[in-house]
Amino acid sequence: MSDKLFYLCGMTPDTTGGIYGYELDENNIPQQKFHQPFCGCNLLCRSVDGKVLYSTCIIDGNGGVASFRIKADGSLEYLNMVAANGKSTCYVATAPGGKYLYAANYSSSNISEFTLNSDGSIRELKRSIMFSGSGPDERQNMPHPHFTDFTPDGRQLMVIDLGTDEIRLFDFDPEAGLLNVEKPDVFKVEPAGSGPRHIIFNRAGNMAYLLNEIGNTVCVLDFADGKFTFRQLVNTLPESVEIYSKASAIRLSADERFLFASNRGYDSTAVFKILADGTLELQDVVPSEGESPRDVNFLPGGEFFAMANEFSDNLSLFAYDKAAGKLTSCNFSLSLPRPLYIYY
Repeated sequence: MSDKLFYLCGMTPDTTGGIYGYELDENNIPQQKFHQPFCGCNLLCRSVDGKVLYSTCIIDGNGGVASFRIKADGSLEYLNMVAANGKSTCYVATAPGGKYLYAANYSSSNISEFTLNSDGSIRELKRSIMFSGSGPDERQNMPHPHFTDFTPDGRQLMVIDLGTDEIRLFDFDPEAGLLNVEKPDVFKVEPAGSGPRHIIFNRAGNMAYLLNEIGNTVCVLDFADGKFTFRQLVNTLPESVEIYSKASAIRLSADERFLFASNRGYDSTAVFKILADGTLELQDVVPSEGESPRDVNFLPGGEFFAMANEFSDNLSLFAYDKAAGKLTSCNFSLSLPRPLYIYY
């Protein structure tokens, strides 16, 4: 498979969307290579062995997960879909050991635990784990799980709940799955009403950056012995901004010198310099050249940065200066239906 191939999610209520495969040509212009049509695609992950791609999907109006074998050229072969017993499935992650898959269901206050077959296809929904609670913001009338993935050591599944301002940490066994389902460890995100969404770790695994959607902030957290501790809170918006906005995606540069967080409403990406102690300093806020950048990410090779604008149906491209951490518009826009995720 080409090292310049990347995938885009186009989420539509019918099969006009799905997974799009693009490859950077000799001039670093994305060229479409294939389209795998299906309904409800908004996030992707790979199997542990890298041979299968998993996606969120919609099945009979409700949430689910889908599996696809990755062929030699990077294109996809459909394997199967399984309902998640939830609504608005918005995140999916494979577990260490390759036997389990976990999904977050935003609108039904639950996560789904799936078992996997030896070929990577989804065997069955093992169980659905419900949450309770609320927060002070009008969007926090119930739990809204928005993220499921593992701590760097693979020992705990993290569930980030926008509705209750919490990160729940479930102990994990590669053979048995989740262990402390009734009483997970909980890290309470402050201030109340922050609405945490996604988290990213440094390579050392001792520091994390938590993006808060409602608060438009990033929390810098230390992580040790399965516990988070707070270090810093920074805004993703300039001080003068008063319009309604909500943070959406968070990424680290390959050299871990810069961090990027996108804003929907004040359509842009905030660029932070990472200081020697891991804390953040806002360096720039770059317009997204579209409406509502749901996801942002580097493209293969790290020389270009893309913003996926979900409501203007375009992917905008920026040249990336690695030394300065600066994004410069390429004046290039790729059209596709409601792009939500950039993955490779």
